[in-house]
Amino acid sequence: MIDVAEKREFLVWLINNVSFQRREVIWILNYLINHEAILRNVHIVEGALNTKRGIVFRDITQREDSMVLTVEGQQFTNSDQIFHEIRLHWQQPLYLECVFPNSWQNAQYLLVLEDNPENSWNDTVSEEIVLEVENYLKRQEKEAQADLLKKQIDLALEDGDKESFLILSDELNRLKLALFDK
Repeated sequence: MIDVAEKREFLVWLINNVSFQRREVIWILNYLINHEAILRNVHIVEGALNTKRGIVFRDITQREDSMVLTVEGQQFTNSDQIFHEIRLHWQQPLYLECVFPNSWQNAQYLLVLEDNPENSWNDTVSEEIVLEVENYLKRQEKEAQADLLKKQIDLALEDGDKESFLILSDELNRLKLALFDK
């Protein structure tokens, strides 16, 4: 479970760094920030409109409505209706989605991002992305092996161990070739 302070910190960051077409988005975000009891039930997810009670905030670069709330499949864009729904049903989970450029490169966003119970991320991950992640992990492993070999080569040089130096250097060169082949 994500800590309320971390959610608050992210929402403050969002207000200060992302532009929205409707000022009401900022009002609602500020309302959430200032009401810890409500914020406890807020879950920052992707695909919030697929939940029983979800809201999406989109920055100015998006073509769709900047604020949409869905409750049991019914959508609302009127800020007053959205505010009253949040205020009146504060005990219920509210799934919040924030759409802005480069969100997946934002550490604060990734820190508070939770799995959507109605639309789990691993149900929608393509084979291409899985392969990309696996290749990345393999590269990271080989780079870690290369770093270890470099340290062992340094030790061999310090100890004057020519044989170990040559063996380790050869192994490092083979590893570097394998890294460039991918």
